[in-house]
Amino acid sequence: MSKPAGAAPRATIRDVAAQAGVSKSLVSLAFKDPARVSESRLRRIRDAAEELGYQPNFLARSLAAEGSPFIGVVVVDLRNPLFADIADAARAVLDAHGQYGLITSASVPGVAGAGERYGIVDDRVMAMLQDLRPRALMVIGTVADASALPRGIPLVYASAAPEADAGQTSVRVDDRAGMELLFDHLVERGHRRIAFVGGEGGGVSRLRLDAYLEACRTRGLEEIVHPASYGEREGADAGARLLASDPRPTAVIAVNDLAAIGVQAAAEEAGLTLPRDLAVAGFDNTYLAGLPRISLTSVDPRNAEIGRLAAERVLAALEDPDAPGDEELVRPGLVMRASTLG
Repeated sequence: MSKPAGAAPRATIRDVAAQAGVSKSLVSLAFKDPARVSESRLRRIRDAAEELGYQPNFLARSLAAEGSPFIGVVVVDLRNPLFADIADAARAVLDAHGQYGLITSASVPGVAGAGERYGIVDDRVMAMLQDLRPRALMVIGTVADASALPRGIPLVYASAAPEADAGQTSVRVDDRAGMELLFDHLVERGHRRIAFVGGEGGGVSRLRLDAYLEACRTRGLEEIVHPASYGEREGADAGARLLASDPRPTAVIAVNDLAAIGVQAAAEEAGLTLPRDLAVAGFDNTYLAGLPRISLTSVDPRNAEIGRLAAERVLAALEDPDAPGDEELVRPGLVMRASTLG
């Protein structure tokens, strides 16, 4: 492909070497290990690079280096604001320790919230990460097939529940504690028919379903489950089904905020007044839950804490790659809003 008219070619390491009157290998050394280059030659090389607008190629340096200069941060679902909060907190910790966090999306386009297809990763993205050789990998969210992830480097999950026998480190909210907070709140407000929307889409969704079933059993309440994954559309579809049941639940707990917003939309479309006719609550306490139009009661998983702890686990794994993996649970809070308080 021809360059656009008037576009100047990008300066190369050879151009810098010619301008400075030194060898190409000396220019490479000047950017990789400047302490090994004499002050006068280093000044000539830097002056030439500045004049030509030359910047060392990040990818080439990564592939040539003995140790990769970055930590890979894989975000499974870019549509869920929960993961952005975690990634932001994790990158701040990595940066404070001199580590660069490179964030990329992992999910195959179009299947981010599609039931049990949730968490299918794009093989092309994984191949790219494998080629770039990150020092370690943090995965934020549920991955359907962990074998698709790059191998041979430390791996830490955030806001995800890997298989029990995987031996991987994970940091996530204590879902049972969060479900107890929701049940205590709803039962205190007189609800006895409390439904659950979720259970599909991987480990976290199943754990929240299990927590819901346990909370029902300990309180002698009927179990009312409408399967769904994490997306708003799936929440709306499940909400429409549960609203058609007789007798109808008086309260609904959704697997996350996005699904809960879908339930809210289905209830409003059916002509119900929230929360008088139906109380709705979610998980994750994303910024969406706090919008006045939505005002969703939600379990606060303490996303910044999850991100911070997950980043610290990555740093620890770099120090001791052979340390056994474990699971760290973060104690949640509950933010009560108009969706259950009206």
